[in-house]
Amino acid sequence: MVRKYVALLRMKYIEMLAYRLATIVWMTGAITQPLITMAVWMNIDPSQSDAFFFYFMAVIFVERMTSAWDVWELDREIREGTFSNYIIRQLHPIHWAIAENVVYKLLFLVILVPIWAVAALFAPALRFDISGGQLLLFLAAVLLGAALRFLLSYTCGLLGFWVTKVAAIYGVLEVISLFLSGRIAPLEMLPPFLQQWSIFLPFRYMIGFPIDIINKAANGDGIMKGFVIALIWAAVFIIVLQFVWKAGLKKNQAVGG
Repeated sequence: MVRKYVALLRMKYIEMLAYRLATIVWMTGAITQPLITMAVWMNIDPSQSDAFFFYFMAVIFVERMTSAWDVWELDREIREGTFSNYIIRQLHPIHWAIAENVVYKLLFLVILVPIWAVAALFAPALRFDISGGQLLLFLAAVLLGAALRFLLSYTCGLLGFWVTKVAAIYGVLEVISLFLSGRIAPLEMLPPFLQQWSIFLPFRYMIGFPIDIINKAANGDGIMKGFVIALIWAAVFIIVLQFVWKAGLKKNQAVGG
């Protein structure tokens, strides 16, 4: 399995280099929405400009580290029949998606970390003082958030065995996620009832929860509770994914491709 993953990672890396311009365009487009949202909030409340600046820069970093696009890939591949090429291989198709996610996120990590470090030299708002333990908790929360978004995206993509336009269904979830994950505004600025919902729904743990750790908005009990809820959702997504996968194979007509 290790050798297979090394080969997959190398393949996806070469594929990424072959489409460098598309990767740059995709990355640039992905950071546009948080920057616009940041500018809006900074104009609404100039007294909190530094806090909004740090928060939305953190949103850009965490959102890129947890992003998932597999639903669109699966939607197209299942509809066109090319997904059958992955089904007949010995390695489960999900491993190809995992390898692609790892390669792309390592690329963004290599780009975003130096940018943040250089920007922090000129923008004091980007400087943060946290312990090694808090940093490890933040990284663990980002990894867990990436797993949640990937599992949700891949599971929704597998619905393509039954639905011709899964991306439309996932689009509804993305709209909900904009608010309940903390992408559109810090979660503490939401109405109280939405704040309560966000605690028990998975979206908060995809983006907002890691940011709460890095900016010290979450305390010890809150962090522990967050990890527990996030792990429960991860287990739920894994169970649902396995069920949908097995049922989808029976439904698959293997046409096209």
